[in-house]
Amino acid sequence: MGLSVIVPSKTDANVVRCAEAVRKHEPGARIIVVDDGLKLDWLPRPDLMPAIGIRGAKPFVFARNCNLGIVAAGSDDVALLNDDALLESPGGFSLLQQCAAEHQEFGIIGATTNVTGQPLQWRKDVGLREVPSIAFVCVLIPRRTIDLLGMLDERYCLGYGCEDADYCEAAKRAGLKIGVHDGCFVDHASLHSSFRGEPHSCGDFSRNLALFNQKWGL
Repeated sequence: MGLSVIVPSKTDANVVRCAEAVRKHEPGARIIVVDDGLKLDWLPRPDLMPAIGIRGAKPFVFARNCNLGIVAAGSDDVALLNDDALLESPGGFSLLQQCAAEHQEFGIIGATTNVTGQPLQWRKDVGLREVPSIAFVCVLIPRRTIDLLGMLDERYCLGYGCEDADYCEAAKRAGLKIGVHDGCFVDHASLHSSFRGEPHSCGDFSRNLALFNQKWGL
């Protein structure tokens, strides 16, 4: 099974560093940059190949642009990666992919990181562990999960967040587990987010949260 790393971005400075980190530590993965205002004139870069850039839809919706990348990935497993997250673990995405293949009760497996609103994604050096939900800073979604659940819900367009919680909720209701693996770590503190602002700040997710609660009866 192939592996495509999908990076939605509107900030060239972020996405170039993000792609360079992916290529350094995952030489075989395909990089798919989904543009939300990029020039993309730095592609193709021979040292980043295989890598492609595709045009995102306007106005920007995280779930919608990720879905465009998922379609472009064909039959590959996908890693959704924020453009302000830098992969630091050699073979980290491959490890997540292998772990998902060996533990098919897990439908989503995320990397650990240093900045997230979900403390369960901080590194604990215990390997794979089950968690109730994860923020999609960096997450491996096997193609079998996408085939079962479908794409991310594009209705989460009223602000910031909750599309990740929504997909986790759908996975759990389908009988799948959500996991985090300490063997894959991304630095989420060094770059400014294209969509949130400062690394330690959170965008306004109140309207999306209301939609989430209404959808799932919570």
